[in-house]
Amino acid sequence: MWLRLLCLPVIIFALQVPFAADTAQTMRQKYGPPISETYLIKPGVVASVSFGASGHVCEIVVSPEETASVKRGQTFKHQQLTELIDELVPVNERGKPMIAGFFNATCMPDNDCAGTFYDNEKVSIYRNGGSDRERYATIQWTRDECHPRVTN
Repeated sequence: MWLRLLCLPVIIFALQVPFAADTAQTMRQKYGPPISETYLIKPGVVASVSFGASGHVCEIVVSPEETASVKRGQTFKHQQLTELIDELVPVNERGKPMIAGFFNATCMPDNDCAGTFYDNEKVSIYRNGGSDRERYATIQWTRDECHPRVTN
């Protein structure tokens, strides 16, 4: 009988131990499936992917990989970024072209908001930078789950 009473505090203490979030599996166990993941798609290039509720891709941000040995501010040549975008979303999967244009705004502190955009039937593509010094590209799908409506 007294052994059962001694075990009760031990069980209560064991249940209050903090959850160790040190692996992908333990994170999924506690928080569920990820809503975004980052992939190394080429040496020095990452794609950060966000998903909709169904698991379909909603957004991909392609950028240089930032590591301790790679300084912030790395850029792509125009052709290199074009090839990466074409690999992730081939032209024939984008749908009918709708509109394209330039985006030119001043964003502090680095004045890094200028770029070009291409809206297609299924995806919109924004390329940040220019003159063979493009910082990143954002590819966004137009499907409903990627742009939930705000309700009041």
